[in-house]
Amino acid sequence: MQLYGTTTSPFVRRVRVVAQEIGEPVEMIDTAPDAGQAQLREVSPIRKVPVAIVDGRTIYDSRTIIDWLTTTRGWGTIAPPPDRWREQNLLTAIDGVLDSIIQLFYLRRDGVAVDGSPYAKRQLERTDAIFGWLGNELAADRSFGLPALSLICALDWMDFRKTFPTEKLETLAPLRAHWNDRASVAATRPRV
Repeated sequence: MQLYGTTTSPFVRRVRVVAQEIGEPVEMIDTAPDAGQAQLREVSPIRKVPVAIVDGRTIYDSRTIIDWLTTTRGWGTIAPPPDRWREQNLLTAIDGVLDSIIQLFYLRRDGVAVDGSPYAKRQLERTDAIFGWLGNELAADRSFGLPALSLICALDWMDFRKTFPTEKLETLAPLRAHWNDRASVAATRPRV
């Protein structure tokens, strides 16, 4: 599978974790440099990562790529969802947290004075509400399924980019610590 993206993206990382868990080889096309961005524009009108080319198909979005991989390759060592609709709600919540924090990250990086604004306040309130709900939903879960690995990818990205104080998420810390040394998690952790 060719995978377009960066090694720091939490969305790309979740695909890389799944690929490793199911034994799917990945050829990374780094989209950080200008040449990588040009390659991304050639394969995707959306211009967002990840994009995968697998089995002759071009597939956009981490959840769709993962759905393709698990449908065509099986779950490997990942726990399949016992309740698909609950899992979709959990993943949507995790994506909602990432959407809020990533928007603030890019605005700050581009020099927009967003801190303290009503917009930033709403995004952070949304993030806190979602994390509170996820803490209740996932605190006792010890299965390595898509919600757990996606949450770990999100939290590790937030720590890497210093975008959100994840240490305050005490109810989610045990889940994260439980899987911290898993080979696919350790091998894909974002680094400078």
